Order: sequence, then structure tokens, then C-alpha cells
Amino acid sequence: MRPYDSLVDRGFNRFVTAYNQPDFDFNVNVARLIVCAFLIWKLLSRDFGFFGHVPEQVFYFYPIEIYPLDKWVLWTGLPVLSEVLTFHWLHWFIPRPGETALRVIQGVAIGSLLLLALFGRGPRNAILIVTYCVLIYLWGYVFLLGQDVDAVDLYFGILIALAVSTFAEVPIWRLPALYDRQKTVDGGRSFSNVVLVLVLYYFASGMRKLTDITPIEWFRYDLVEAIEEHSIRAAHGTLGTFEVFQHLHGLTFLNYVGPPAAYLSHLLVPMVFFRRSLILKFFLFYFAFHLLTFGVGISFSGYILVWSVLFPYREMMAWVAKRFRILARGATGART
Repeated sequence: MRPYDSLVDRGFNRFVTAYNQPDFDFNVNVARLIVCAFLIWKLLSRDFGFFGHVPEQVFYFYPIEIYPLDKWVLWTGLPVLSEVLTFHWLHWFIPRPGETALRVIQGVAIGSLLLLALFGRGPRNAILIVTYCVLIYLWGYVFLLGQDVDAVDLYFGILIALAVSTFAEVPIWRLPALYDRQKTVDGGRSFSNVVLVLVLYYFASGMRKLTDITPIEWFRYDLVEAIEEHSIRAAHGTLGTFEVFQHLHGLTFLNYVGPPAAYLSHLLVPMVFFRRSLILKFFLFYFAFHLLTFGVGISFSGYILVWSVLFPYREMMAWVAKRFRILARGATGART
């Protein structure tokens, strides 16, 4: 046996052990509610009816045409596959809907998300499948315009993770009944599926930092100067910023700390899968990191909120309840 064979076997065994570690079904149900709430918020803050006025020929700006050919090209960036995966293949046969029809579809998406939040995935995942198809169709208009899809692809990934999971799912009004249930292997595997979505996303981003830029370039991003420039633009235009970023002006040493730390964290994020106690630590780091990007005019609120699906809500609520009981006993003892 070659030395690396045993290393691969040990790594695989560690992965299987981590993947199968039990967890609370309660937490996975809460993750479902968070994803639904976020996507409803996204839909309520947008008007997809706008795309009913966009010329037909604009919707053919595929990712393969955006990124250089010497870089890795995502398979989903190919023309035919992009349309198949976003259900825009329908428009090979029927015309694109107008403003009113798109707003109706947007309303259907909101309604299906409400059903998913209230009742769960439905028989044979019917509610979740309908929800996903309608959502990916609507955001397909954004994808096919060649626009950045911000953090919504993470939430789509979590929907897929929930679809292939076997946790004990309950309607929202029966959620308290799950609180007293013990950890289960199915709940743990389902939670692992959700964790893997974030891990793979951030780790892939870290790998791109290795293939697209050299390690020397990790230290060449003028973060503080970019914050200063944005502050000047905001003061003389309509751009928004927070005054707190003014305290970072002149602290150029952050250029050699912030970006490299963020890149390195992407490569280290698989640790979260194997040691779940690191979830909170990584969340706090990414909260600070993504908050810092507001200083250059980029909002990563979706990336901050998505980490909340990994919080141990059952354990947190039990900890709070225990503290309340201790305080209550202390108050009763003081009175007696």
C-alpha cells in the first residue's frame, strides 16, 4: 500500500464520521425558515416585472462570454446549459412574458416560499421543487444578463441540500414539539448537507485565489485606499457609506492583513465541517470581513445572513432556558 493510500482512507473515514454525526432536527427546520425568510425579503425588494421591458436579444450574455477562455469555465456558463438549468429553454418555444405576467410569477414565488416555510417541503418535495423552479426561473433573467448573482446561489444550494435530506420536518406550528427530541443521525446528515454548501462555496473561492492570482498579489490589494476613495465619492455624490470607516483612513497596514486573512480563511473553511464548534468563530470573522466591504461600496448582507442557518438554535435556546431557571431559583431563594 502506498503511503498516500492510507492518508486518503483516513481522510475519507474522518469525512464519513463528521457527515454522520447526529444533530437536532429542530436546527434543520429553523434553517428552512431562515432561507425562506431571506428569499422572500429578496423578492419583496425587487421588481422582476422590469424584465418584461428588456429587449429579447439582451438575454444571451452567458458567463462563458464574460470570463477569459484561459480560466476555468463553469459548465453552467455554457449557452444551452444555462438556459436549461434556469428553465429559460421554455422560450425556445414560447415568447418571454411581459411585465404583468412576470409580476404574477414573482407573486407565485413569494406564495410558494410562504408555503415552504409554513408547511415544509410537502409530499415528495413538491412544494420545494415548485419553489426552486420558479425562483431559478426568475433569477435566470439576472444570470442571462451577465450580472453578478450575489449570495443568492448559496441559498439555492441550501434548497437543494434540503431537498436531498431526510430530516424530521414539521409545519411551523409544530416546531416546539421538535425541541424535546434528541439528536438523530438523519438530522445530522441533513445539517451536514447544509454545511457542505457553504464550505464548498467558500473553498472554491479560495482555490480561485490560488489559480487566478499569485501569493504576492494577496498583499497588493489597496483596501484602505479603496475605502478612502469611496468615502470621498460618497461625500460628493449619492453613494452611501458609514462614518465609522473614516477611522480606517491612513491605516495602510490593514492592506497586508485583511485581504490575505480573507483569502486564507476560504482555504481553511473545510475545518468547519469537521469541527462544528468553529462555526461561530468563522461567522464572526466573515461578519467583520463582509462588513468591511461596505466601506468600498459593496453590500454582502446576504453572505452575512447565510451563516445564521448553521447556528445551533436548539442548544442556544436550551442554554438561555437554563439561565432563566437558575435566575428564577435565585430570586425564589432570596424571597424565602
